[in-house]
Amino acid sequence: MGQKIIVILLIQISFYQKKNTGNYFLMSDQEFFAQRATAQPISLIEPDTLLLDAAIFQATNKVRREHNLPLFQHDLCLYKAAKSHAASKVLQRYYGHNNPYSTFERTVDKRVDLCTKRFRRIAENIGRYQTLISGDYMRVRWDKRSNQYEFLDPDDNSNAQSFTYAAYAHHVVSQWMASPTHKSNILSDSYIEIGCAARLCQQPYNIRRAPYASLVQNFGNAN
Repeated sequence: MGQKIIVILLIQISFYQKKNTGNYFLMSDQEFFAQRATAQPISLIEPDTLLLDAAIFQATNKVRREHNLPLFQHDLCLYKAAKSHAASKVLQRYYGHNNPYSTFERTVDKRVDLCTKRFRRIAENIGRYQTLISGDYMRVRWDKRSNQYEFLDPDDNSNAQSFTYAAYAHHVVSQWMASPTHKSNILSDSYIEIGCAARLCQQPYNIRRAPYASLVQNFGNAN
């Protein structure tokens, strides 16, 4: 009897967790960023990619709300295309709107068309921003004990900390808003739906370069 109760409880917990995370894109930005999970530092080794993707989506809608614009709707196909391109840029170590390694995914239009052809207008924002909090620069040193690089705050020689999920999402969107081209896409009334994705660089402490994430926003309008 006890075993049955434990199994039922585990199933209920698992169902609740899936239901809760699935609602990330249905919440208001206020509800989403009120969650304690968004205030946790991003693990650069095992990030919660769904939470990070949703945080960027919600940070984008926060800007839309502050400008009295209709909120973007989350679209699965735009999201799939964004995830694919963000992951490709990290794995193949390139930066750009075009994928030089796949003719089927060369452009944003082709990447979205692999999932759906219903969009008449499509646009894309991309970015690559470091995931550690720092000033103008960081110190880097090789740690023989851990066999990896350490990234240090030059003021007190402490280890640089990663952004929280919420702080990083707001940081990324603020960088886009500082660019006229990216800003125009975010504030455009030509797009109704969006998909956002961030994929962190691999082996963040094994390369003498600040860890970063590859960001993609895909915008669409079927009308």
